[in-house]
Amino acid sequence: MSSTVERVSVLQSALRRVTESQEFAALVAEVRRGTNVISVSSLMAVPARALALAALERETGKCFAVLVQANRDLETWERDLCFWRDALRSVDESGSEDEQQSNDVLVLPASEGDPYAGASPHAETLERRALTLWRLAHGATGVVLLTARALARRTVTPQQIMDAGAVLRRDEDYAPETLVPRLIASGYMRQDPISAVGEFSLRGGILDVWSPGQPAPVRIEFFGDTVDSIREFDPETQLSIKQLKQTEIAPMRELAVTSTDLRRWSAQARARWSDERYARSLRDRMVYANDGETFTGWEWLMPLVHKTDGSVFDYLPDHIFIVDEPGEIENYLGSFYGNLAARYTETEAADEIGLRPDELYLSVEEVRARADERQRIELRTLGRAAAVVDQGFIIEAESPTVESGQARATNKPVFLFPAVERAPEVEWRSQAPTRYHGRIPDLAKDVRKERENVTTLFVMPSIGTAERIAEMFADYNVDARLVLSGEQAGGASKAQPIITVGRLSGGFRLPGAGVSVHVEDDLFDEASTGGLEQRAPERRATGGAAPSQKRRSKTAAFLSDFRDLKIGDYVVHVDHGIAQFNGLQALELQGHHGEFMLLTYADDAKLYVPVERLDLVQRYSSGEGHEPPLDRLGGIGWQKTKAKAKRAMRDMADELLRLYAERKLVGGYAFSADGPWQSEFEDGFEYQLTPDQATAIEDVKHDMEEHTPMDRLLCGDVGYGKTEVAMRAAFKTVMDSKQVAVLTPTTVLAYQHFETFRRRFAAFPVTIELLSRLRSPKEQKEVVRKVEAGEVDIVIGTHRILSKDLRFRDLGVVIVDEEQRFGVAHKERLKQLKKRVDVLTLSATPIPRTLNMSLMGLRDMSVIETPPRDRLAINTQVVQFSDNVIKSAIELELQRGGQVFFIHNRVETIETIAALVKRLVPEARVIFAHGQMNEKEMEQVMLDFVAYKHDVLVATTIIENGIDIPRANTIIINRADQYGLAQLYQLRGRVGRSNRRAYAYLMIPSEQSLTPIARRRLAAIREFSDLGAGFRIAALDLELRGAGNLLGGQQSGHMDALGFDLYTQMLERTVAELRGDTVEDETSVSLNLGINVAIPEDYISDMGQRLRTYKRIASTRDDETLAAIQAETQDRYGRLPEPVEQLFEYARLRRIAEEIGVISVDKTPNGVALKLSEKARIDPDKLLALVREREGANFTPSGVLRVDLTDDETDRLIETTRELLLRVRAEN
Repeated sequence: MSSTVERVSVLQSALRRVTESQEFAALVAEVRRGTNVISVSSLMAVPARALALAALERETGKCFAVLVQANRDLETWERDLCFWRDALRSVDESGSEDEQQSNDVLVLPASEGDPYAGASPHAETLERRALTLWRLAHGATGVVLLTARALARRTVTPQQIMDAGAVLRRDEDYAPETLVPRLIASGYMRQDPISAVGEFSLRGGILDVWSPGQPAPVRIEFFGDTVDSIREFDPETQLSIKQLKQTEIAPMRELAVTSTDLRRWSAQARARWSDERYARSLRDRMVYANDGETFTGWEWLMPLVHKTDGSVFDYLPDHIFIVDEPGEIENYLGSFYGNLAARYTETEAADEIGLRPDELYLSVEEVRARADERQRIELRTLGRAAAVVDQGFIIEAESPTVESGQARATNKPVFLFPAVERAPEVEWRSQAPTRYHGRIPDLAKDVRKERENVTTLFVMPSIGTAERIAEMFADYNVDARLVLSGEQAGGASKAQPIITVGRLSGGFRLPGAGVSVHVEDDLFDEASTGGLEQRAPERRATGGAAPSQKRRSKTAAFLSDFRDLKIGDYVVHVDHGIAQFNGLQALELQGHHGEFMLLTYADDAKLYVPVERLDLVQRYSSGEGHEPPLDRLGGIGWQKTKAKAKRAMRDMADELLRLYAERKLVGGYAFSADGPWQSEFEDGFEYQLTPDQATAIEDVKHDMEEHTPMDRLLCGDVGYGKTEVAMRAAFKTVMDSKQVAVLTPTTVLAYQHFETFRRRFAAFPVTIELLSRLRSPKEQKEVVRKVEAGEVDIVIGTHRILSKDLRFRDLGVVIVDEEQRFGVAHKERLKQLKKRVDVLTLSATPIPRTLNMSLMGLRDMSVIETPPRDRLAINTQVVQFSDNVIKSAIELELQRGGQVFFIHNRVETIETIAALVKRLVPEARVIFAHGQMNEKEMEQVMLDFVAYKHDVLVATTIIENGIDIPRANTIIINRADQYGLAQLYQLRGRVGRSNRRAYAYLMIPSEQSLTPIARRRLAAIREFSDLGAGFRIAALDLELRGAGNLLGGQQSGHMDALGFDLYTQMLERTVAELRGDTVEDETSVSLNLGINVAIPEDYISDMGQRLRTYKRIASTRDDETLAAIQAETQDRYGRLPEPVEQLFEYARLRRIAEEIGVISVDKTPNGVALKLSEKARIDPDKLLALVREREGANFTPSGVLRVDLTDDETDRLIETTRELLLRVRAEN
């Protein structure tokens, strides 16, 4: 509904041809008339349909629900619809955040997966469904996108979903103790501190919670039962950002279940499946349900006690349905209902438990009856007439035949949207756009020819690509306008082509309206298709880019963080060596109360460490499963270990420093600063750079612009964006007319890099060639000739590039992928190269940032450790081995057009497993690979799998980790109980690399009875599947392996002996000493003032959090950080009690004492005694003046300053001592 006073945007003005067309007017008239069924024909592509819907919504002000076939269609519709709704907004329509949220595009996906496979739906799907239902129940308007299965699914009623969450307003009453059970029932996890969506923590009268759909968590403070304040806070710093008047806490899942519900389910399940044949299947679930715990797949069984009497129709009372290809949806649902009935029969036959299909889904008749009550618009490409003919054929085909019952059941059609012959039909023709394959002159000619009759719109994925297109048009004298969303109209002619930035799934033409839309794909051959091949940019509001980017800054501290420290874990005391942690203990010492960390050494010797000295203690970190021997308290073994490691560190650092110095002496080529094309190329990147990526790019460019040859190592897991950094370096090289060589260890990786580079460089005149076994000898010869002649800018290949016969005309940069995988000879050749040209080495082995810091100055290193958010969204299920699970997991992936990894780590039986998969899923193209195959065979298998010639790859763990196969989004790991957590983490990381949802099934043997050990192991794997502490251990183990690889075997041994944290600390000091930097002596101050500095248990009740707070305060070395920790503690836990305030004051006093060089500060009967070291930074004149001035003050020859204090000064003991120290401190 356009207003006469609103300011029109450029895009809105350009799209007027659509809103003023005859077809659009006819459609609007039928909608306003309330016609029950309206048919729209010939409108083919989704982007064209999305434009029609966005315009219709705007013109009529009505609510719409778009029904698509499956979850994969939701992504396309959502992206296209969001773009067009944005394009049609006027300049003034920014609206408030709340308005925007209530008028958003809501998405209701189906719970993908087989209800009878014993697996749970993906947590992210459950969260998205619950959020959409919650918002609809609270009256959200706008457009809803849903799938056929979501339409048919039974669910809770709107009232039940409203009861599962809460809306809290300031100054209103709401008892916090009634809120906690509600949060737990609706899927929230108790976690302190909270760092992700779906977590909450309650500390006294303060509740922290992060609800889905919210950009940041909120902190709610209660005064009794009244909401006193609501503040949004930063999960990284834990500090409040802004005050809110109200907040919504949406449920994390639609079914809110308590432990009582699970026990009720257990009782009713026993009655329902009382036959002995169901005993095993029931027992597996009862183990958890009897304890009030959820089990895998409970969501499909809970309707037994938690009736799902609602359906999506109850949430959409006033929505007009838009049915995207009714015929296809009917076929899909027909097949779905048939499969559902067949799967239920199979489940029964296998003695497994499961609810009947009608308990989980509406029947066809129910769906049809509910759909008939609504006004609907049917988008039929071939129109209504074709639908009537189709229906005739299907009814004919239904005449009796002698097919088997099951085949008939599977293919039985459903008529949900029977073609209504008298329904009005609007024919709105759309056509596919012309594809130019990089022929820009032809494009420019067509745009000039059509400019008077057609509005041409170019939608490019990034500002860089858009600017490049504008430049190209300028070269061909086409006056195009570059426009951003919301830019005000004026000054542009109606015929002027428009270039804008956005994500659209494809281009199209509307001849009737005179509108032509092009995307990058239409202009260049190599343009990425966006869909499966790339990761979608951040889209969900649940995390927001800023928090997730900042989230990584504490990674360095995470190794030493005590949050996950459990009794029995190993720790390292700097002075006494390796011990076992045995908890925190409160003790009375010399008349004052204190809290101590109890450490146990060899021979059961005990050491009590005061909590204010936890900076001397670190978690012992080493490779998985490594158990260190305990040190002897008071023995000399620990000092020997430290000395030996120190000598080895000096030798290694010496060698690295020598190589570094050699390179500094050799002159290299200094690349020129970035030009305009470099900026365009970089702006062509469709996603936002992570902070780590941005830093790495800056580092690389800085190195390239120096005269010294670059030798930089770039570390980061697969899919973390290393290639983008390398491509920017390559582009910079080519801009200086120099050549680039990209070297990979395998043919498969070379091929992948070649495809990636070609796509990314498509819009620029850069020649890229591949040199590997995939090319014939004749083609290889031709590439070699072109490289020598300087006709190739970038050559990508295997070690063939290092051959003597290949001579570059002017080599500028060598990019090496996974250097550690090359042989000795090739490494030597690289070493020679490094002295002359710039070398950038990429590694997918994660290396800890702490180690990187300590090696700074020895090796130029950049680390990318910010994972793309989607990488973590892998649905991990622990399931018992069964044909059912394998069959449904593979079928589900094949339906999505994806591929499956099946990991089976025994070469002898791998063919048997491949045959089993083939028998279970006959339509799947299965291939197997293992380490006993020769290199060429293995390579061919991988290339065929990458090229999508096979659906399932059954393989041992040998499968190479560096390859990116975006289609492979399901991994089945057989005998998962035999792998370590780190190995599982690495295997699991092979899926989930595109914007598709990924599944990992960890299979354990079915005959395994749940012994206590097996139960513990499963608990660890379940914890791992929740990405909890287990994930951190796995990530840590990988990092330690990476550190071992980088430093070599001998250093790995020392790292095991000292623990990772202490090792890196010592290495840092060693490097600094060798480089001639001034290294401060490690002084340890002993403070004995008899003051209570224990954090009261009623202030921070969780031991892990108390330990963490002690550790952070003790390890802080500057007042600014200490003040920040103090503010955060007060914000999180409330007003600081006196002992906690004293703890912070204690830390400040110790910092000054260390700075001056004080050995100890002791309370005496009359005052205080300060023992000074020989190198103490004391001003002798100030010290003498103090002794003269104060009665009873004296300074002994052994360096002890004794001062008598008044009663008032004794009451302020910490402050007084601090003032004394500041008074005698030397100025510099």
